[in-house]
Amino acid sequence: MKNKPWRKVAGTLMGLTLALASSCVDQTETDDGSGEGLAGAGPGGGGSVEWKPGDGTGKCNIDALLTPRSYGSKIKTLLAGTGLNDAEYATLSEDPGALRELIDSWLETGASDAILRRFFMSALQQTGGNNESLFYMLDENASSTGRYKNPASPRADEMLNQNFSESMARTAVELIKQGKPFSEIVTTDTFMLTTAMMSFLAFHDDEVIDDEGGHTVRTTAGHFDTITLVRDAPGFPPEEALDPNSPNFATFWHPRLGTQLDPVVCDVKNSQTIDTTQFVADEWRIRGNRTPSFFVFSAVALGRMQSVGRHQNALCNTNGSSQSTPLLKREHFEDWRMITVRKPSATEQPSYFYRTDELESATHLVLHTPRTGFLTSLGFLSTWLTNEDNSSRVTVNQSLIVAVGSTFDGVVVPGFDPGDKVDEVHAEPGSECYGCHQTLDPMRDYFRASFTNFYSQQLDAQRINLPGDFVFGGVTQSGNGVTDLAQSLATHSLLPYAWADKLCYYANAQPCEKGAELDRVVDVFVDSNLDFRVLLRELLSSPLVTGSACVPGVVEQAPATIARRSTFCHQLSNRLGVDDICGLSTLPAVANNLQNTMRNAVASVPDDGFSRDNVAPIVIAETGLFTRANREAACNIAADKAYTLVFGQSSAPDVLDALVLDLVGLPTTDPRHDAVRAVLKDHLDEALASGKPLRQALQSTMALACMAPSSAGVGF
Repeated sequence: MKNKPWRKVAGTLMGLTLALASSCVDQTETDDGSGEGLAGAGPGGGGSVEWKPGDGTGKCNIDALLTPRSYGSKIKTLLAGTGLNDAEYATLSEDPGALRELIDSWLETGASDAILRRFFMSALQQTGGNNESLFYMLDENASSTGRYKNPASPRADEMLNQNFSESMARTAVELIKQGKPFSEIVTTDTFMLTTAMMSFLAFHDDEVIDDEGGHTVRTTAGHFDTITLVRDAPGFPPEEALDPNSPNFATFWHPRLGTQLDPVVCDVKNSQTIDTTQFVADEWRIRGNRTPSFFVFSAVALGRMQSVGRHQNALCNTNGSSQSTPLLKREHFEDWRMITVRKPSATEQPSYFYRTDELESATHLVLHTPRTGFLTSLGFLSTWLTNEDNSSRVTVNQSLIVAVGSTFDGVVVPGFDPGDKVDEVHAEPGSECYGCHQTLDPMRDYFRASFTNFYSQQLDAQRINLPGDFVFGGVTQSGNGVTDLAQSLATHSLLPYAWADKLCYYANAQPCEKGAELDRVVDVFVDSNLDFRVLLRELLSSPLVTGSACVPGVVEQAPATIARRSTFCHQLSNRLGVDDICGLSTLPAVANNLQNTMRNAVASVPDDGFSRDNVAPIVIAETGLFTRANREAACNIAADKAYTLVFGQSSAPDVLDALVLDLVGLPTTDPRHDAVRAVLKDHLDEALASGKPLRQALQSTMALACMAPSSAGVGF
């Protein structure tokens, strides 16, 4: 990109910044545009004034209060990724209180769904899974998996992990749309799942892995006493291998039989049957002591045919597993819908992982293993793996951080005796570590009673009966299993504040100051039966986020920030009309050249994240050399590769109008609109005067508009 003629735009970018600068230190226009407002009564002029908020003394910089053109654009950017249109700007200028109704309307757009999903993926800590964690939950060594070849797809583990990371976020968005209490994010038994996820969950329920790594098949025990392997690709549809009523049931093509083994020495016929119930010398068997159910699951969901060979014959073993096309259909990784997970009745069989025909039409998934809210989701569990030494301590701590925004503070709780639940190897009574372990270790027993170290269902009687103690934040409760833990978290008084705080970080890149206004927002949220749409409306229209009025007890006004990676990419996608322009939701193998190039360019633009033990999310709100350079590179790539897609053969005046209105995000009635358009027009004229072709000059102008503060930032 360094040879592109629009690379150096520092001078005109400064002019563009100055044209927009009045939105940072702003005076409210009255209806006649005079800029004469009432100091302290909302957005208005008058300078800094000393004021007494009641419980202390602070300063409210009246000149720094934002007007509808700035805070309205900020909130719409956060919810829909676009700037205000003329009608919205006029509505807010006439009645700033209309922001609440506008928030409701922006939440109805499809754009808000994608933005909220990205927020929840991070806030619910669902994005840490990878190939290694997926196989760890199966008690297998990390391995490559298969893919679809016509057209080429990502590998099966990549698609599954993407499903895992999105599932709970999609569930949250759906629960919000249904008006359910937000506490159900902790207690729900109904989740957004794909058929591929259902197959994985059903198998994880079927083959139980105990704490020591012992495997026991329960649901499909005996289903695959014989497995037939064919040397050459079978002529029958692959789904027949999964249909118990088909003569081709449990018949699979093994790609290495015909390529690795000597057909004479090993007597490799076109078809050979494995009796999986016994090992007989020189007879075919599954290698690696894997169960036949895992052999089939690996073929179904992972596209990995496990190695086979002749028993006690080293010359006739396939050399490891081989990648193949998963027997799941490709669309089974994309068919999202709400599925209720429940336990089987006394006369009912659990769901079979291999009956994809039944799974794809099911509304329920019948499993023994409890699935309760985010804390049992595959995205959360694969992010926070455990083992015998840690024994779910991290899992329960991260559950607290997600649900109630708090962690163990290390202060000994007087009057609570954990008995023998505290591991004295970790924390001897009276030691520095005891304060945490006094309440942490009894709480982790909720997880230990429900799950093994591989997050399989716990079947060890001693651990199943472990009572858990919830002693946290003034609440003391006892129970058993993860469902009881979920109830304690869902009803905790800290939950509403925790999620208000997470939204503050999203909107302001910092927490909202505690005080009467935040209390008011949370009270309205609680009174609405924890309707998250109400929280969004109340918080995002509050001066805590809009910076539109002096708030008692709040000294600093809501800041303007850089647009972090997800927000920046959503803005570009929605303002240019290019779906997922940065490829944030598209795996590289199926992304187009624009998405893959943009993904690399924005890699150093900070995004919101989370880390172990930290209550506050990781949010970087200020720019730096690397951030600016990467954002500039992304804008240049967008101008280079997306210009024709966005503008086609549009005339220069039409392109300039669209850049100001859509990409910079200024409606025609915004007083900054004409000045910004003039800056862009000057840049275009200079590029043309230097001999650049019109298209190249317009691309340079597009890159400049992309770097405008209202495109690269939030709150300008």
